[in-house]
Amino acid sequence: MPMISKKPNPPLRRILLIFLLILPIIASGFPIFRVSAQSARLPVYVVQSGDTLYGIAGQFFTTIDALLAVNNRSIGDTLRPGDRLYIPGLEGLQGELTTDYVPLGASLRSLSRRTQSDPASLVRLNKFTSQSELFVGRKIALTTSESTRDLQTMPALLPGQSWMELSLLMGQNPWSLSRLNRLDSPNTALPQDAYYTHSAQSNPNSLAIPGITSLVIDNLPLVQGGTFVLKVHSEQPVTLSADLAGVKPVFFTRDDGSQIAFGGINALQEPGAYPLTIEVTTGEGTAYRFDQWTIIGSGNFETDETLKVDPETVNGENISSEDELFHKIVTTLTPTQQWNGIFQYPTKGDGCVNSRFGSRRTYVGTDKVYYHTGLDIGWCFGIDVFAPAAGTVVAVLPNQIVRGNSIVIDHGLGVFSIYMHLEDFQVKEGDQVQPGQLIAHIGNTGRSSGPHLHFEIDINGTPVNPITWLYREFP
Repeated sequence: MPMISKKPNPPLRRILLIFLLILPIIASGFPIFRVSAQSARLPVYVVQSGDTLYGIAGQFFTTIDALLAVNNRSIGDTLRPGDRLYIPGLEGLQGELTTDYVPLGASLRSLSRRTQSDPASLVRLNKFTSQSELFVGRKIALTTSESTRDLQTMPALLPGQSWMELSLLMGQNPWSLSRLNRLDSPNTALPQDAYYTHSAQSNPNSLAIPGITSLVIDNLPLVQGGTFVLKVHSEQPVTLSADLAGVKPVFFTRDDGSQIAFGGINALQEPGAYPLTIEVTTGEGTAYRFDQWTIIGSGNFETDETLKVDPETVNGENISSEDELFHKIVTTLTPTQQWNGIFQYPTKGDGCVNSRFGSRRTYVGTDKVYYHTGLDIGWCFGIDVFAPAAGTVVAVLPNQIVRGNSIVIDHGLGVFSIYMHLEDFQVKEGDQVQPGQLIAHIGNTGRSSGPHLHFEIDINGTPVNPITWLYREFP
């Protein structure tokens, strides 16, 4: 009887063939993006939440087509946080690429030390043409490595103090510290420059001024209608003053001995670069002055429809005394911070915003363009108005021509919240209020085209975007 050989089942054969074809793909993981040979010489950028191909290409001065080509991607591929992209045109640059905002006091030399890269690489990476392009708040690209992640700013080198003296006071080897800071020799270290040492607690964004251990500007990048904060720590009492685009924030001493100042940027301030000046006077009377250009960006405000209101409420002569009264109230500053944490929404819900801060508006019968100084909130979530944070009621003002029935709460350090067009008052002047406490009801008084709450936050007399205070914690 002849032997009969069995042939594999055709469907099984196809399954085995498909498995063998996809096995390499399974082994290497999903998704697969094969890169060109040149990518081995290119630095890598790790995609962050909110990144787009357009934004990444613009940040690194390349094109979307070139970015896709070197990473063997197509325009339809999904970009996910954590994806690693090779950046074309940067052959030879070492380390992982990141983006950051230029901090106060940064120079090409200090950024070189912070990133442990040579200045030429930073110039090439950001297409700098001069040192003056390091505006505070400008978004720049940097290189990072494991050796740079724990760097922190050293105490300033005092005038007349040698590098060796400072190193020994810090318990550091002066030659190792010199190499870390890319100094040719310890003798090339200069006062009022930023130097770094290794630490588990990194704080690279500080300004090196004798006696000042840390001086930073917070909430970068600065924009029209934004709030900025200057924070200063010093080894001894110092007197501080500052000026940014005509804004002169007032410094207050906190319980830990540090000093803090809040500033508000006018919503009509033209976007551009402005000088930031900080003056420091020590207890001995020695004065230091620091100047650096700072970027103020656009608030991207919209334009409201022309509003119909009583013509008397837009007449400058009629409302000048009211404006002066409110300005006096919100520029009378108290030195104690009363709030803690994020401001709460002043109504039960966060919807029903009829007009946002900064929106441009005109009124029937006028050609003057104003801007909206707060949030207009309708009453779709009820008519109750609540205090957003702890503070002191410093004004209860009925029957104002523009603002109608109004309340002003002082939260300390130059921060005020204002409530306009109210129906009534549930607090009186001098009351201490807590977050969520009922203070009034939504009304339709003053210059109003319908029932709503105008909610405003002023910093040293300048209205700022309340949304910022409702979604982030200051200081």
